[in-house]
Amino acid sequence: MNRNKVLAIASMLFAVISAMFAMTDAPYGAAGFAIAAGLAGLFAGWRRGDDD
Repeated sequence: MNRNKVLAIASMLFAVISAMFAMTDAPYGAAGFAIAAGLAGLFAGWRRGDDD
């Protein structure tokens, strides 16, 4: 598994955890995992030109 796929899976996992925190009325946990999901998704989509 390459780095982008691992980060994409981590992003999905963080998003699910964020939703679980949101359903239990834990806004700080939900916000923290939502930010982590966004960063993991950003880095999963970040590609260098020489990797094509």
